[in-house]
Amino acid sequence: MIPRPQIEVEPKAHSFSQLMRRLGETFAVRDVMVPLASIEYVAPDDEDTAKRLVAEKRYSVIPVSKDGSSFDYVFCTDATADVRSITFGRPTTVYDHVPDSTGLADAFFLFEHREWYFALRSNRVVGLMTYWAFNSREFRVQLYAGLSRVEELSRDALAKDRCGTSDPTGLHLSVDVLNTAQQRFDSSRSKMGGNRFVDELQFHHVHDALKKHARWRTFLEQRLGKLSNGKYDDVFNFTELRDTVMHGRVLFPTYQQFIQLSGMIDRIGDLISHLEAYNALPAVSCANE
Repeated sequence: MIPRPQIEVEPKAHSFSQLMRRLGETFAVRDVMVPLASIEYVAPDDEDTAKRLVAEKRYSVIPVSKDGSSFDYVFCTDATADVRSITFGRPTTVYDHVPDSTGLADAFFLFEHREWYFALRSNRVVGLMTYWAFNSREFRVQLYAGLSRVEELSRDALAKDRCGTSDPTGLHLSVDVLNTAQQRFDSSRSKMGGNRFVDELQFHHVHDALKKHARWRTFLEQRLGKLSNGKYDDVFNFTELRDTVMHGRVLFPTYQQFIQLSGMIDRIGDLISHLEAYNALPAVSCANE
């Protein structure tokens, strides 16, 4: 007989940062790099071909090599408006290389400083890691996991205080929004044996309802200080990013935008930490506010 596996009844809690690191360590640089055989490079001093490749394919770097395996020089590039062009050429250094086994949880932060790295294995170049490949692949998995956790905890925070558990009580949303959610709730309850009313709201409606929940706002302001509605949205409204991730669009279409918004990833983690702490508090009925 196959023995039943031992399952923890009360699994240990993990912070968002720990969960993201575990997920990021599942994927390594080798999962997103351009393999050595596919690296496009130019011969030494062939700046004309380098300019053509950048203009046609918008590469963030053009490696220079005699044999396609040793890259002692690169043409660096920069993007202005919709145009990418070569800025200068320079010898490569030790800082241009990372091990191909580097977890993406660490690789993410490398891109705050530059767009590309050569990947090394046994002290030999085996590929080229660029922001563009990272942006379009496993990075989306990490963001999806984080935003899904925000959505789950936000609904739980409302339901914990009995807001929108079996009816619209305490949600403070428009009649149209609540009527639509009521129809979905009635349908799911009849077909699947019931569900929480708040679970039938869309992502941005959950955000709006939580923003209007006085006890949550009081809890948050005790931690962060006074937050206007506009400031709350600036810090904790991830609806646009969530829609981008869900529909598979390019997450950050330019590297400059990535640099400007990379702090958003930290804010997702911060919101999850606040929500987890709030959900650990005793419940208080919305009807008593």
